[in-house]
Amino acid sequence: MTRTFLLLLALSVAAFAQNASSLRTVIVFGDSITEGGALPKDQRDRVWLKQIEALSNGTLILLNEGKGGRPTNSEKDFEAMLQRRPKADALVIALGMNDSRDITTNCVPKAVAHVRAMIGKARQAQGEKFPVLLVGPTNINREALGPTKPIGAQREANLRELGSAFAQLATETHCEFISLFGVVPEASLLKDGVHPDAEGNAAIAKVLGQKLQTWLAGRR
Repeated sequence: MTRTFLLLLALSVAAFAQNASSLRTVIVFGDSITEGGALPKDQRDRVWLKQIEALSNGTLILLNEGKGGRPTNSEKDFEAMLQRRPKADALVIALGMNDSRDITTNCVPKAVAHVRAMIGKARQAQGEKFPVLLVGPTNINREALGPTKPIGAQREANLRELGSAFAQLATETHCEFISLFGVVPEASLLKDGVHPDAEGNAAIAKVLGQKLQTWLAGRR
């Protein structure tokens, strides 16, 4: 072997090791906005998780644990997910949109209690310092809500309150927090007032991707 070849080999190994050390695997536990099921089949690769992975230049792997219709009281689903995903570097909990349809006074307290329980279960499984990011739910387009239009104002108010409550919960539990309320343009919510189109997913990816990169970079 020549000296040049050995040098190139050493540089390649070093580069591989650096890339491996910067790679982060993140579980994203969410609803249909996470799942991407509302996008047309030919646009499923434009769900915001995939867009974040592409923007990360190979430093992030996002494990999509989204499910249509999922509210925060899905603790059994969450426990099953922890069994399926025994190893990860961080967890994102992105719920609340489905809870917002509950226009009783119990909506926000119940959601907070369920998410608090999920954080506890995750840290019981992964360690008490396991990084968790709570995501405040996205905004809606009240004029495009369809069957839920009559409760549009109450639902929008719930989404705002859920975001504020999740932010407080993040402080109490030493988690990170980001709000997505107001991030999705109304024009991207014309389908049903709730589910963003590909451009709306891109808006989420830009904001949440930057948050993930800076948050996880500080935890190396």
